[in-house]
Amino acid sequence: MRAVHVDKTAQTQELLRTPWMLQLIADGVVPKTFEVAAPPALSGVGGEWFWLEHEVVEFPCYPQEITALQLYDSGLLTLKIASEAARHGWVLKDASASNVLHSNGRPVFVDLLSFEKEKLAPTWIAYGQFVRNFILPQLLYRKLGITPPDVFLSNRDGVMPERAYDMLHGMQLLSFSVLEHVLLPKWLTRAGGRLIEARTNHAPKPVNAEIREELLLRTFRRLQRTLESLCPLRKKSVSVWKEYEEDRLHYTERDLAAKVGFVRDHLGEGRTVLDLGCNAGEFSLIAAKLGKTVIAADGDHPALSRLYARIRGTGMLVTPMMLNIGRPTPAIGWANSEVASFLDRADGYFDCVLVLGLIHHLLVSERASLSMLAELLDGLRPKSVILEWVDPRDPKFRQLAGLHGHLYSHLNEVRLEECLKTKFQMAAKLPLPCATRVMYLWHR
Repeated sequence: MRAVHVDKTAQTQELLRTPWMLQLIADGVVPKTFEVAAPPALSGVGGEWFWLEHEVVEFPCYPQEITALQLYDSGLLTLKIASEAARHGWVLKDASASNVLHSNGRPVFVDLLSFEKEKLAPTWIAYGQFVRNFILPQLLYRKLGITPPDVFLSNRDGVMPERAYDMLHGMQLLSFSVLEHVLLPKWLTRAGGRLIEARTNHAPKPVNAEIREELLLRTFRRLQRTLESLCPLRKKSVSVWKEYEEDRLHYTERDLAAKVGFVRDHLGEGRTVLDLGCNAGEFSLIAAKLGKTVIAADGDHPALSRLYARIRGTGMLVTPMMLNIGRPTPAIGWANSEVASFLDRADGYFDCVLVLGLIHHLLVSERASLSMLAELLDGLRPKSVILEWVDPRDPKFRQLAGLHGHLYSHLNEVRLEECLKTKFQMAAKLPLPCATRVMYLWHR
């Protein structure tokens, strides 16, 4: 629901009737929106508001939960919408990454009140915000490997040029993008007071409407070229897990076939799937091809980027999400109330949770116990869990535990079953041929 002040009623109603906005809604990049009566519970707030109802964006992922490639697509969508608006006499006055959410494998623009029909200046009012939210984060990812979660968990409005300058050094400062969007803004900041005073003392000259539109469109095209030059697909990234599917020598063909068959057979009739520790999304794609809507979650940026590159533009209902379930996304914003934590949003949402090749990472890297894992899965309240037990004797477990392997020697599938049976009911069990891994299906 959205409350709009009555002063904006006519403009908002006109916006919702324009053919270009109706086309964006039909394309699915803006949610369907309807005028509605005031909700009964809020009818006492007075007559200063009229109400809109937006179609729900299914389990959205926010800027602090996406890959650089997803943020790149968010920037392209923002420029596309800004260009469409300018061609029809409107201006997009905000260019925040928070106005674009990722859902069902694609970006969706969600803030209708970012559009205005009057005050079309020849310069784009949101230029600086676009640079902070899209250009500079891509630049820092290209130069330093800094990901969107690194930026947006603590910075609502992206990266300030001064902050980018402090982070870049030596040869990293030698590029046209750095010169235009980092060095020049930093130098001009010193003269900021004088520039503001000069603008205050000189009223802007009127500009012909056609010239004004062309100047705006040129600005959008230039920003798009800059963004495209920083496309994350061109960055070579290092990851332990990116090539996992090709390098898993601990699996024989029989092991993998048995694992895939078990997952296929037990994904069930539910619609929503959470694939924890999805890596490059092999099993997320299997679930999607079976008609499921999937959140594919992993903390490894290159592996998750590989998945997004696979599904990008295909229409597959897979949304990659940057998430280490051992340290899930917290609630953020004013009083931690603007965006709920991942665990709060996930509570009861998913019909099935996949925990494949992950449990040993949580035991070793996050120091979790089996009872903590049972509590975590129970808190998600799924109808079913498909889990792969990895024994401490498994080569990957031994590799991960290293010199601390003796700390986990007492763990086995019996102890796992004892813990999970306090929360779930075992519905199926399949030891894999390798003898160090077991597939389980658990029901609530």
